[in-house]
Amino acid sequence: MMDIRSDMAGAVRALERVSSGAGGRSVMLIGSNGGEGVSSAAASLAVLLSGRSSRGTWLIDLNLLGNGHYKAFERRMFSRMGMPGRAMDASLKTKQFYQVVPQLRSVDGRAQAPQKLLAVHKIENTNLFVTKFRGEYLNSGQKVQIRSGGDYWHALRRIADWTVVDAPSVNASSAGLAVCRYMDGVILVVEADQTEAAHVNSLREEIAAHGGQVIGVVVNQVRSDARLVDKLSL
Repeated sequence: MMDIRSDMAGAVRALERVSSGAGGRSVMLIGSNGGEGVSSAAASLAVLLSGRSSRGTWLIDLNLLGNGHYKAFERRMFSRMGMPGRAMDASLKTKQFYQVVPQLRSVDGRAQAPQKLLAVHKIENTNLFVTKFRGEYLNSGQKVQIRSGGDYWHALRRIADWTVVDAPSVNASSAGLAVCRYMDGVILVVEADQTEAAHVNSLREEIAAHGGQVIGVVVNQVRSDARLVDKLSL
């Protein structure tokens, strides 16, 4: 993960024109394949947006067990920014956007109340909040899955100005497709000299089929002879 804030200023200006039905606004970043720089773009975008928000910006990593963003801020990836603060409950007292399977049951057959597995940490001296999933509370054999449903995302609009969601690549997980319809917009992240335009346009169509709306593309590692941007039909 890298600090690419200098390359994301244009995305910030474009996002400020995105309208929301009510409350805060949400955007998801996603790519077709791993290694295209989605996490770098999402973190950098969230940092920039946090400086323009009064109620705060949340950075949510859909790769729950990885906690890559929390670890990056622990390592002080962004210069002149503080460390993650104490853990706070990020459940928002509503139905979660993930589920744990299999669900544990008590001896009488009733489902046990799940642990509050998702925490959020405020980055010191900023309006940025970064999530961390407490995977250590999972039992042997349990897995966590992203599920469709808008309750959580609607609740987040009431408390945050911006939500930036980092989704795993589509070839690795369907997590982003499960929640893209609840975002105000989706930004595709591609590597200019490795990703073919046909793959980008196919991803756009797949997101649209799941109810999402692609509002832009971040093209990483553009060389002077790159032609990908000219081929995109966005």
